[in-house]
Amino acid sequence: MGDGSKIVTAREHEVALLVARGLSNKAIARDLDLAEGTVKSHLSSIFRKLGIKRRYHLIHLYLDGNAA
Repeated sequence: MGDGSKIVTAREHEVALLVARGLSNKAIARDLDLAEGTVKSHLSSIFRKLGIKRRYHLIHLYLDGNAA
């Protein structure tokens, strides 16, 4: 992923890590003091940047250590 626009932001990384820990969008929103819609927006951006479509793909990337 040489294109800088493909790199997840620090906040997106935080969201992804909490997803990998098994937290729901609602729990992530509560933990990070965000609206649930903001969490969903971050996830959409992460999926687009990493070229994935499902939450479980994100979990596998982060658990395997292959995430940006």
